Amino acid sequence: MTQSDQNSSNEQHLALKERKNESYKIFDDIATTYDPLNRFLSLGIDVRWRHRMRKELPQKPNLEILDLATGTADVPLILIKNSNISKIRGLDMSKNMIAIGDQKILKANLEEKITLGIGDGCALPEKDNTWDVTTVSFGIRNFPDYFKGLQEMFRVLKPGGQIMVMEFSLPTNFLIRAIYLFYFRKVLPFIGNIFSGHGDAYSYLNKTVEDFPYGEDFINKMKEAKFIETRAIPLTFGIATLYIGTKPQVVKP
Repeated sequence: MTQSDQNSSNEQHLALKERKNESYKIFDDIATTYDPLNRFLSLGIDVRWRHRMRKELPQKPNLEILDLATGTADVPLILIKNSNISKIRGLDMSKNMIAIGDQKILKANLEEKITLGIGDGCALPEKDNTWDVTTVSFGIRNFPDYFKGLQEMFRVLKPGGQIMVMEFSLPTNFLIRAIYLFYFRKVLPFIGNIFSGHGDAYSYLNKTVEDFPYGEDFINKMKEAKFIETRAIPLTFGIATLYIGTKPQVVKP
């Protein structure tokens, strides 16, 4: 990479980082089309990924889960099918996404088990050591500071609690990676921007995927945030990855 290319890459990274501070406004704008577009653009695969997250939950009774970047409550509505869960609290910065999520929860008659609210993943309105599991699905890459988000999840977890982060990644297989990048760079933004009615929402979301660390790089960040027993589970040829870690019973200073 030439110095010019490096400078250009750095500028793009800084521009993305700046835009993430108000990314919730994009989700406010596309909230009404978000769910149907997600199902269409992912061919429904994202639903299977969330079910995989549910299968990886700790095998303990009365789990209390905090879901970040909860959006329209897709994750809580799937996780709650696990009989070990007693309650789920979902937080998001987009009030329009939350409003749709609330309606889905009411329709499912789950308002006693699932509640939603406005909350910043980098400054959680939660007490220390209060949750058994923290989850975030396809949202941490939009945090202005994802490492701060990891630290906040660590803070609110009980000792021995589990973090679960599901996020897009890049396949290692050359052919699959090439097809995936073509779809992600060309097809998905084109369709998403047209049908969402937003000028560049899906172009922005695509760029955040390629800008975000994945695989061993993200695992190292989890370890830096003091999580132990970290592991990464590739999903559908590595198109997405489920990262899991544990907060130690005794936290070293």
